[in-house]
Amino acid sequence: MGKVVAIVATVALAVAVAVFAPQLGALFLAAGASATATAAATAIAATVLSLAGGLLIQQLSPNPSTKPQPINYRNANASSHILIGKRRQGGVMTFFHPRKVGSDTYRYFVFASAGHRCKGVARWYLGDEVVTVDGSGMVTSGPYAGAAWLWFQRGMEDQAANSTFVAECDGKWTSDHRGRGVAAIYAKFKLTKAVVEAGMPTISAEIEGADEIRDPRDDSIGWTDLAIPAAYWWLQLPREEGGFGALPDEIPDDTLLSAWTNICDEDVDLDAGGTEKRYTLDALIETGGQPSAVRDSMIACMAGQHACIGGVFWMRPGYWVPSTATLSERDLTGGFSVPLLLETEQFATEVSGTYFDPDNLYQPQPVPTRGVSGTDIVQADYELPHITSHTRGQRILEIMLRRGQCQKRVNWPMNFSGLAHQAMQTVQIDTARYGLGNYAFVIDDWQLDQSFGVQLLLREENPEIYEWSTEIELPKPGSATVATPDPVETVVASATTAGAVGSYDAAKLAELESRLEALEP
Repeated sequence: MGKVVAIVATVALAVAVAVFAPQLGALFLAAGASATATAAATAIAATVLSLAGGLLIQQLSPNPSTKPQPINYRNANASSHILIGKRRQGGVMTFFHPRKVGSDTYRYFVFASAGHRCKGVARWYLGDEVVTVDGSGMVTSGPYAGAAWLWFQRGMEDQAANSTFVAECDGKWTSDHRGRGVAAIYAKFKLTKAVVEAGMPTISAEIEGADEIRDPRDDSIGWTDLAIPAAYWWLQLPREEGGFGALPDEIPDDTLLSAWTNICDEDVDLDAGGTEKRYTLDALIETGGQPSAVRDSMIACMAGQHACIGGVFWMRPGYWVPSTATLSERDLTGGFSVPLLLETEQFATEVSGTYFDPDNLYQPQPVPTRGVSGTDIVQADYELPHITSHTRGQRILEIMLRRGQCQKRVNWPMNFSGLAHQAMQTVQIDTARYGLGNYAFVIDDWQLDQSFGVQLLLREENPEIYEWSTEIELPKPGSATVATPDPVETVVASATTAGAVGSYDAAKLAELESRLEALEP
């Protein structure tokens, strides 16, 4: 509802400026204003219109979610995409060309998949079927085998135009169509009888995304899906390229980033065997959305927190940070309070979520619901648009659930000594009241008030929030083994059983029949 109101307000502003700007210009001239003043008024009106248009586009552009997305589409004003980790993607169609050679008919397509360089393709899809492709690009499996060709161009800085398209597209695709800086899918189809019967499929690939991400631990550049390097790569992308636009001095130092990256790189055991990394991002982001919404979705997918501390953007993954300070009552500027009414997600007893499942064509699927027993059920739902593992999704939901069970919140007003503390810091309280001295708290909010005091909002925290074991892992929805009864044992006739059956002579059978008739109403 809020988004609809924002769109309506933006449109109303743009319409008002468009309607009244010419009249204002005429009034300026009638009042004897100079041409310079009139031009300035016109420029202001044009600026307002431009800003309103930008706001409208931002409101209409989708923010990250787990809603199904189109695979191939045409749109003259389409936004580009940012691809991190590994995701299925087709793209916006930027070129189509039909061609007839003798009795053969061909179709040529180009789909822009991402507005940056990518690592490559892990597997190809035609429709909902995975297909194999040989070294020449020819499809070698499925109904399109031998009549379809697929190529992927990574968007390299020195990339040359696709030679097949240059040679076969009747001059519509030339050597100048290089697509540098744009990862794209090129497809060619020969309309054989089998292809016509199968119909034109959606064209997509499981793409390994950006390979320009820096690992702060060794300063290497390449592909990674680890959450912290990937998130900070996006954070530093310019706004016009779909990033957050953070400057170099707004990024934490490599020591801190390396520590957080190591947290993401930890191996977590799986119940089915093997391991997976603790926090990764497999993101498909449409540019033009709200940068803050993209940032928040990344934070949610690493069960983390974020804060701007001293002009530096901190995005910390979820893990236990021991207490580093104790807050004393002597530094209070007033009475502290313990809020009793919390938001729903802050004390939920049952949490659910959705993620993208690679085993189900990257369609959104539910993460197994996590919950605790209780008389009152309070539900919370989380979208995890950058998660492609149900086990990782379960771990994130379990963290959210356990945080909800830690219901102690404290508003702690401090004097200037509060300047020594910062958001996201873990502290303890030196007070005997309410038993608060037995708990650790993380500083959720830090604000400087008018009297130069510091208002702290504390949230209960403990190491058990982040503990995990395979014993509490739930099966993937739809993959549970259904228990079946043992087959009925076949009784083989023997002399004993035959004799037992034969012992019911005609007289006994007649007696049983009469008894049954007597039981009928």
